[in-house]
Amino acid sequence: MNREFLKFWVGQSVSMLGNQFTLLALPIAAAVTLHANAAQMGLLGAMRFGPGILFGLPAGVWLDRNRRKPILVASQAVSAIALATIPAAALLHHLTIGQLYAVAFVAGAAATAQVIAVPAIVPALAGRDRLVQANTRIQSSFTVSNLVGPGLAGAAVQAFTAPLAIAADAASFVVGAIMTAWTGMNEVLPPPSGRRTFADAVEGQVWMWRQPLVRAITLTILINNAGGNVIFAVYVLYFVTRVGITPAQLGLIFAVVGASALLGAQLARPLLARERLGLVMVGGASLVVLGQTGALVAAYSPPRAAFPILVAFGALLGSGLMIYNINQQAIRQAVTPDRLLGRTQSGVFVLVAVASVVGSLLGGEIGQSVSLRAALAVGVALNLISVVPTIFSQLRKLRTVPAAVLEPSTSSSMPI
Repeated sequence: MNREFLKFWVGQSVSMLGNQFTLLALPIAAAVTLHANAAQMGLLGAMRFGPGILFGLPAGVWLDRNRRKPILVASQAVSAIALATIPAAALLHHLTIGQLYAVAFVAGAAATAQVIAVPAIVPALAGRDRLVQANTRIQSSFTVSNLVGPGLAGAAVQAFTAPLAIAADAASFVVGAIMTAWTGMNEVLPPPSGRRTFADAVEGQVWMWRQPLVRAITLTILINNAGGNVIFAVYVLYFVTRVGITPAQLGLIFAVVGASALLGAQLARPLLARERLGLVMVGGASLVVLGQTGALVAAYSPPRAAFPILVAFGALLGSGLMIYNINQQAIRQAVTPDRLLGRTQSGVFVLVAVASVVGSLLGGEIGQSVSLRAALAVGVALNLISVVPTIFSQLRKLRTVPAAVLEPSTSSSMPI
């Protein structure tokens, strides 16, 4: 890997580690510090993903028309500022659920640009012939952050309270922005299309749904995120306030997910070496779904058994996520023309955001009007369905990552 990719990778890795603090601390701040109910927890989740629905498609077009690096740097700076207001308000004893909603929305808007920009930047930095290696490094960073971050976050929450722990995430975004700004890259800008933003956005979405591999991956991710957010809307509320799982134990559960992902990467290598990518994709998706059923099993088990059950099923979940995500990202990047990378990534992101908002609101509503266990059951049912598009598609028949799609460039390359 070249030096510029390594700088970029380091910056994103630090941000990933910081994200673990907010992932754990934000719902705990709502449920424990502010005593939010199930409906409010669902709304908090919806506020995180709502900006993706509003800004995802325009952001994809914008990122395909402009240099992506400055946009990524600016979005990381916005995230840092927004998150820093939570510990500041807590220190002044003015933290409210309304502020958590507002910060979740602003941080979600910034995350929209980040999630779309990072995969679109990777091919230019690493080269299309090294996509699997580059995505392995990025996914490995995500795995390590999942391994180390939750434990650190859980300890920080117990020692300093959840709102103050979020300061670590704000600091990580500062580091990420500095490292990204320091990265040199040649970004190729396509000639102006002469079309409106809506027409360019539609082109990307039409291509995404017509490409069979991208379509199958998108459907699996879409359904799984809907089910996962039905579960997560009530997960902290149920297991922390009802079962008695401590923040430190919750951090350990998330850490096991990260640790097992390293094992998942190793398990997939022999099959990939034998050109069995299709089997890897099906196996990865199945392990994810199996791991996600752990929340329901734990909910119907004796309270003292909940923690070891969540740990065991978390190990399956982490292995499956690593196996599936490395390869689905490489497949999507390889078969997508460079000029459409931002728009297709934004298309996936917007659909996932819709599914996540619906899942969060649905989980909160079921948890409030029926029961928290009922919400967990509905989420698991959706997760089980999510593996179907991967199994019954051309993904199952793949032997290796498809050849990269290259289009002749008519524009100039400028270092920034």
